[in-house]
Amino acid sequence: MAKCTPEKLDEMLKFIEHDLNLINRTFEIMSSKEELKLSKDIKYLLLDNIAEKIRFAFYNVNNKEDILYQYLYKNNGAAEKSDLPDSFDNITGETIAFDVFIDFTENFLALKKNERDLLLNNTEYDWFV
Repeated sequence: MAKCTPEKLDEMLKFIEHDLNLINRTFEIMSSKEELKLSKDIKYLLLDNIAEKIRFAFYNVNNKEDILYQYLYKNNGAAEKSDLPDSFDNITGETIAFDVFIDFTENFLALKKNERDLLLNNTEYDWFV
């Protein structure tokens, strides 16, 4: 997968921050401090070619494979987004969770475990390979 230009990546990072802010304002899932930390992590993971894909996902807590809504951002600048509802009140019988998933690049995964850990220690949150 071809990596996008720095300009396009910068533009995508602005969209990601906007989308994360919109999600957080709508559903109040984290504090503004946590949102800022998450934005910084995402920027680092993309700029340092650690993340190939970043996904914001709303899913059924009893079945992680049951993705209700997802925003997907790729390090080549592509993005795929579902239209989020104003609330999840209309989805009955399901407990909904929000999470951020990282799909790592092949180059990152090819590193030795201690090298991967060293790079991931530069993030605010714990990301699991």
